[in-house]
Amino acid sequence: MQKYDAIIIGSGLGGLTCGATLAKGGKKVLVLEQHNLIGGCATCFQRKGTLIDAGLHELDFGPRDMDYKYLIFDHLNLWDKIRAVPLPTAWTIHSPNQKYTIPHGNTQEALKAMFPHEKNGIDRYFEMIKDQAKVFRRLPADMSFWQFFFAPITTLPKLFATIRSNHNAGEILDSIIQDVKLKKILNINLQYYHHDPYKFIWSYHAITQSSYYHQGAYVHGGSQALSNALASIVSEHGGEVRSRSDVTDILLDGDRAIGVRYLDKKTKGMQEVYAEYVVANCDPKIVYDRLLPKGDYSQDTDHTDRFECNTSLISIYMVFDKNLSELYPDMDYNNFIVNDHFLNLELSKSSYLDMSLEDIPLSFINYSKIDHGLNQEADKYPATITTYGNYKHWNNLSKEEYEQKKEQVREVFIRRLEAHFPGIMQHCVHLEVATPMTIQRYIKTQSGTPYGYDQSKEGFSGRKHYKSKAIKNLYFASAFNFPGGGFTGAIITGFRAAKGILDPNIFVRRGFLIGLISILAIIGLVLVAEI
Repeated sequence: MQKYDAIIIGSGLGGLTCGATLAKGGKKVLVLEQHNLIGGCATCFQRKGTLIDAGLHELDFGPRDMDYKYLIFDHLNLWDKIRAVPLPTAWTIHSPNQKYTIPHGNTQEALKAMFPHEKNGIDRYFEMIKDQAKVFRRLPADMSFWQFFFAPITTLPKLFATIRSNHNAGEILDSIIQDVKLKKILNINLQYYHHDPYKFIWSYHAITQSSYYHQGAYVHGGSQALSNALASIVSEHGGEVRSRSDVTDILLDGDRAIGVRYLDKKTKGMQEVYAEYVVANCDPKIVYDRLLPKGDYSQDTDHTDRFECNTSLISIYMVFDKNLSELYPDMDYNNFIVNDHFLNLELSKSSYLDMSLEDIPLSFINYSKIDHGLNQEADKYPATITTYGNYKHWNNLSKEEYEQKKEQVREVFIRRLEAHFPGIMQHCVHLEVATPMTIQRYIKTQSGTPYGYDQSKEGFSGRKHYKSKAIKNLYFASAFNFPGGGFTGAIITGFRAAKGILDPNIFVRRGFLIGLISILAIIGLVLVAEI
């Protein structure tokens, strides 16, 4: 009988981060991945002499004391295994008549130079996103002593106010910015996280934008290098990461998870492995509908059944035979392609759910702008077009209709790219379209979402809880958990789940202490006021 301390179902970034943290904490870990590549969306595949990155365009890095990733990367010594390549700018927005380059560091001043009539609003915006980033720079379990001690005064009031108000990005932008174009520019990468500025929670917008404006980076060798680095930490501490191992059942002893049954795709045989803890790095719906025996799991599912999953992606993966940065010196690393209709459209009419292929913003990633480490042949250069994708537009099509729609996407997006970079397609030697259906086929999530539940509700109640209430010793670590999707969100949720396993009482204990300190602080303030 194969026995482990923890078995992790899935090798996405949440699962691998959880596994690496547990392994470093002394646990014997087994990670099971149904695909032949580990990493979930953080993978690379080979095409025409180069690696194509399936998901990563860039990692946002805020200041060290404001970005949770630093704590996790430091804890895992991940810096010794990966190299983060700084990006030249945040991004450049190309419209038919204007180009807006958004720099790192001095972003605020650059925007005020572009929109001098919005100087006060821009100052207020940057003050607000920085303030929001401070609130979530550390969760209580990872605060230093003094951060924790003063949290009831410095952090918790703002945190509770954020959760209670449940502000969205659209209403905040409307309250401080008047210029329609500027609102679009400040929210230009909405497609990576949501589809509607009036449903997209303010905190997620604020924290990610604050970090992007500070510094963006790409992992040398692609997102596969990041996944492999995390997997190596598991292996170096006595654990295993097995690909082509498709979990079919979570094994129970009464109401307690004790292991899993999986299909070994290499031998075509079924295997059973056992552990004290089982961690699901997959869509929770898969767990309740397919992996667990039929039963009442309403304790876990009641608050999440109403959540929507409407955020997916359309991508066109491309390979060129010329260095695009030499052909087009003004081409940035991340190029957003928009038209005037979109830029001038009121924010309230800018939901991506049913926006036409002509109007929806496109992101064109030109990897040749940096030392990306993807090339296997010297004269091959990868690039990607990405935008929001709605699963409902794809899932009920016949095979013929599906291919026709992919061809339509290819035609429109290539024409729009050519309008800004004439002649570019004569150097394209490979092109393939990926849709929400592609993502669903690969990682099996509902609606083909790589992001989990839509970011439409603030706080922990807006995501899946990291620990099951219905099944003992069953944990969750995926984009469906707090704080949510994206590479950073997945990494944090995996780390948080591991912390909960390594020290089961840490969240309760620190929560109790924060409550006690808060009460003492209030009493102290009352006494001072009376004196």
